[in-house]
Amino acid sequence: MKQLKKFNVLNWDFNKDMIYQYDVLPYFRECYSNKVKKFKQVSKRKWYAKANEKTKEWYKVPETYEEFKKFIKDESQYQFWARCEYEMIVHGWPVRKNDYKIDIHEQIMMNLDIICEILWDEIKK
Repeated sequence: MKQLKKFNVLNWDFNKDMIYQYDVLPYFRECYSNKVKKFKQVSKRKWYAKANEKTKEWYKVPETYEEFKKFIKDESQYQFWARCEYEMIVHGWPVRKNDYKIDIHEQIMMNLDIICEILWDEIKK
Protein backbone atom coordinates (compact mmCIF):
# COMPACT_ATOMS: atom_id res chain seq x y z
CA MET A 1 0.00 0.00 0.00
CA LYS A 2 1.29 3.42 -0.94
CA GLN A 3 2.25 5.74 1.90
CA LEU A 4 0.24 8.95 1.68
CA LYS A 5 1.99 12.24 2.35
CA LYS A 6 1.25 14.31 5.44
CA PHE A 7 1.05 18.03 6.03
CA ASN A 8 1.02 18.92 9.71
CA VAL A 9 -0.10 22.18 11.25
CA LEU A 10 -0.02 23.16 14.90
CA ASN A 11 -3.11 23.02 17.05
CA TRP A 12 -3.80 23.42 20.75
CA ASP A 13 -5.51 20.60 22.61
CA PHE A 14 -7.62 22.43 25.18
CA ASN A 15 -8.34 19.29 27.23
CA LYS A 16 -4.69 18.25 27.60
CA ASP A 17 -3.43 21.86 27.65
CA MET A 18 -0.73 21.14 25.09
CA ILE A 19 0.19 21.73 21.48
CA TYR A 20 0.09 18.90 18.93
CA GLN A 21 0.60 18.31 15.23
CA TYR A 22 -2.54 17.89 13.13
CA ASP A 23 -2.43 16.44 9.60
CA VAL A 24 -4.90 18.39 7.42
CA LEU A 25 -4.61 16.27 4.26
CA PRO A 26 -7.04 13.48 5.30
CA TYR A 27 -9.79 16.07 5.71
CA PHE A 28 -9.23 17.47 2.22
CA ARG A 29 -9.01 13.97 0.69
CA GLU A 30 -12.38 13.15 2.25
CA CYS A 31 -13.90 16.45 1.03
CA TYR A 32 -12.74 15.76 -2.52
CA SER A 33 -14.01 12.19 -2.41
CA ASN A 34 -17.41 13.39 -1.15
CA LYS A 35 -17.51 16.03 -3.89
CA VAL A 36 -16.92 13.39 -6.57
CA LYS A 37 -19.58 11.07 -5.11
CA LYS A 38 -22.12 13.87 -4.84
CA PHE A 39 -21.45 14.99 -8.42
CA LYS A 40 -21.97 11.42 -9.69
CA GLN A 41 -25.30 11.22 -7.87
CA VAL A 42 -26.57 14.64 -8.86
CA SER A 43 -25.42 14.64 -12.47
CA LYS A 44 -27.73 11.67 -13.24
CA ARG A 45 -30.84 13.50 -12.11
CA LYS A 46 -33.21 15.20 -14.53
CA TRP A 47 -33.27 18.53 -12.71
CA TYR A 48 -29.48 18.84 -13.03
CA ALA A 49 -29.67 18.99 -16.83
CA LYS A 50 -32.12 21.90 -16.55
CA ALA A 51 -30.27 23.67 -13.71
CA ASN A 52 -28.68 27.08 -14.14
CA GLU A 53 -24.90 27.58 -14.30
CA LYS A 54 -24.62 28.70 -10.68
CA THR A 55 -26.24 25.47 -9.47
CA LYS A 56 -24.04 23.36 -11.73
CA GLU A 57 -20.97 25.22 -10.50
CA TRP A 58 -21.90 24.31 -6.92
CA TYR A 59 -21.77 20.56 -7.67
CA LYS A 60 -18.89 20.66 -10.15
CA VAL A 61 -15.73 18.72 -9.33
CA PRO A 62 -12.58 20.87 -9.71
CA GLU A 63 -10.92 20.11 -13.05
CA THR A 64 -8.09 22.61 -13.20
CA TYR A 65 -5.40 23.41 -10.68
CA GLU A 66 -6.87 26.88 -10.04
CA GLU A 67 -10.34 25.43 -9.42
CA PHE A 68 -8.78 22.85 -7.09
CA LYS A 69 -6.93 25.59 -5.21
CA LYS A 70 -10.19 27.48 -4.72
CA PHE A 71 -11.85 24.24 -3.56
CA ILE A 72 -9.15 23.67 -0.90
CA LYS A 73 -9.37 27.31 0.23
CA ASP A 74 -13.17 27.12 0.54
CA GLU A 75 -13.12 23.81 2.41
CA SER A 76 -10.43 25.10 4.76
CA GLN A 77 -12.37 28.26 5.47
CA TYR A 78 -15.55 26.28 6.14
CA GLN A 79 -13.90 23.83 8.55
CA PHE A 80 -11.02 25.62 10.25
CA TRP A 81 -11.62 29.38 10.10
CA ALA A 82 -12.85 31.26 13.21
CA ARG A 83 -13.67 28.18 15.27
CA CYS A 84 -12.20 28.25 18.73
CA GLU A 85 -11.17 24.57 18.74
CA TYR A 86 -8.78 25.36 15.87
CA GLU A 87 -7.37 28.62 17.28
CA MET A 88 -4.52 29.38 19.64
CA ILE A 89 -2.62 32.38 20.94
CA VAL A 90 1.10 32.57 20.18
CA HIS A 91 3.73 34.88 21.59
CA GLY A 92 7.50 35.13 21.73
CA TRP A 93 9.88 34.04 24.41
CA PRO A 94 10.50 35.75 26.73
CA VAL A 95 6.88 36.86 26.98
CA ARG A 96 6.31 40.47 26.04
CA LYS A 97 3.24 42.60 25.36
CA ASN A 98 2.13 41.29 21.97
CA ASP A 99 0.13 38.11 21.41
CA TYR A 100 -1.16 36.79 18.10
CA LYS A 101 -4.19 34.60 17.48
CA ILE A 102 -3.61 32.01 14.76
CA ASP A 103 -5.87 29.26 13.50
CA ILE A 104 -5.45 26.21 11.29
CA HIS A 105 -7.01 28.00 8.32
CA GLU A 106 -4.33 30.70 8.46
CA GLN A 107 -1.60 28.04 8.56
CA ILE A 108 -3.17 26.36 5.54
CA MET A 109 -3.35 29.66 3.64
CA MET A 110 0.36 30.24 4.35
CA ASN A 111 1.08 26.90 2.67
CA LEU A 112 -1.78 26.66 0.18
CA ASP A 113 0.43 26.04 -2.86
CA ILE A 114 2.29 23.18 -1.15
CA ILE A 115 -0.91 21.52 0.08
CA CYS A 116 -2.56 21.85 -3.33
CA GLU A 117 0.46 20.40 -5.13
CA ILE A 118 0.55 17.36 -2.83
CA LEU A 119 -3.17 16.64 -3.24
CA TRP A 120 -3.28 17.53 -6.96
CA ASP A 121 -0.46 15.04 -7.67
CA GLU A 122 -2.31 12.34 -5.72
CA ILE A 123 -5.58 12.96 -7.55
CA LYS A 124 -4.07 13.08 -11.01
CA LYS A 125 -2.28 9.72 -10.61
